[in-house]
Amino acid sequence: MNKQSTVMAIDTSTATMAGALMRNDQLLASVQTEAERNHSIHIMTNIEAMLAASGVKLQELEGIVTGIGPGSYTGVRIAVTAAKTLAWTAEKQLIGVSSLAGLAFSGVLAEEGTLPNAIVIPLMDARRGQVYTAAFAVHMQTDTCSRLDQDHIVMMNTWCQYWELKLQELKDAGIEIVAFFGDVGQHEASISAFQSSAEAVGLKVLAKQHQMNGQAFAMLGRGQWLNERVIAADPHELVPNYAQLTEAEVKQNAKEQEEGKR
Repeated sequence: MNKQSTVMAIDTSTATMAGALMRNDQLLASVQTEAERNHSIHIMTNIEAMLAASGVKLQELEGIVTGIGPGSYTGVRIAVTAAKTLAWTAEKQLIGVSSLAGLAFSGVLAEEGTLPNAIVIPLMDARRGQVYTAAFAVHMQTDTCSRLDQDHIVMMNTWCQYWELKLQELKDAGIEIVAFFGDVGQHEASISAFQSSAEAVGLKVLAKQHQMNGQAFAMLGRGQWLNERVIAADPHELVPNYAQLTEAEVKQNAKEQEEGKR
């Protein structure tokens, strides 16, 4: 999908439902609501509100963009299901993008270009000391970004230790800032320890509780910011990325393994 297009984007992978409707480079409407356990109740109302506020009809869209996770298991499914349904009924292009990339770019947009040569690490709390995370190299001078690590789940202290081993390498490569965006409040101890190590080699650490921004998803869906190929998906084939097995799947696998031993 090219940058000169009209797209609507939605994401419900976190406590925030984020949405946006863009035409070319103009933001026509957006939504950002907090309703972690009620996304399913409000999502269609919010979508209708964006269409009404922008004066754009569903049939006038050239594409629908959705965050595909990881994140809240139920939350991810809500946006993906809504996007698939709309894309199928209206016969529109459907684009799935990483919710972690959306969180990272949401932080970059909020910081308004103050991250020259930075590593951006999005964080979604996954409980028990774990986070859903990834990593991106941002070069604001050239307005480009590349992915350094795929979306995955990891213990936060392990993740910080991994980056501590790379601090001198980052410094030598011209990186100035390591930015954590998202659920930083739940992992202050790990971030604080990492910050001490980073400052010892002359790197600044930024930790901000930025929320999802629908505009970030719309731009990612149009191939902006991140140097990754954007491919339209068949509405019936788009699959969420949960980054881990659900509790039910874990129990089922354990049951099958136990039965296999008998």
